[in-house]
Amino acid sequence: MKELNLPHQEPIKFAKYIISSDDKQVTVRISFDTLPSLAMLVEAVAQSSAAFDEGSSKMGYLVALKNIELIQKPSSLEYDAQLKSSHKIDQLNYFEFDILDKEVLIAKGEFIIALN
Repeated sequence: MKELNLPHQEPIKFAKYIISSDDKQVTVRISFDTLPSLAMLVEAVAQSSAAFDEGSSKMGYLVALKNIELIQKPSSLEYDAQLKSSHKIDQLNYFEFDILDKEVLIAKGEFIIALN
């Protein structure tokens, strides 16, 4: 497992380390000091998208959210974020995500990161 290199600091560094990765999909361990809100979960998956560009010096900015859905109320401090890179257009990267507590789906949705 590889720790993510992010400019974020505690307590808002939610994406901790890469569990698995390939060109199209990554799984990242995310954790929180308190039970997370939906906004915290979304920030965690946005941070997790850095796993696709490990070693890059580019900064990413969350620019859009779509079909965000909280399936179950969070009851844990640690989750796995599964991200799939759906496509890229210039500097825009489109992702789909699932947040899992073990095998239980907690939240899902789509987002766009712009790289600078």
